[in-house]
Amino acid sequence: MNLKNNNMKNLNTKLENFLEIKEKHERMRSLVDDWAFDYNIEKLKPLLDDGFDGNDLIEYFTVRLIDYIHNKYQQPEQVED
Repeated sequence: MNLKNNNMKNLNTKLENFLEIKEKHERMRSLVDDWAFDYNIEKLKPLLDDGFDGNDLIEYFTVRLIDYIHNKYQQPEQVED
């Protein structure tokens, strides 16, 4: 019986994780439409053509994104009512 309870907990956790990710991605899609994102992905095609794989691009993007966040990103000012 313990195994069945553990399996149910595991399924619930996976479902909760899926729903959280789905909700997060839907919100992201509402802020940046698919066209804009796809356009930027297409600009990476020369890297794929040169032989880099998806993981290489993810690694490169992660490094560049971290650099942007730490060195260039400025949060919008909060408007008080």
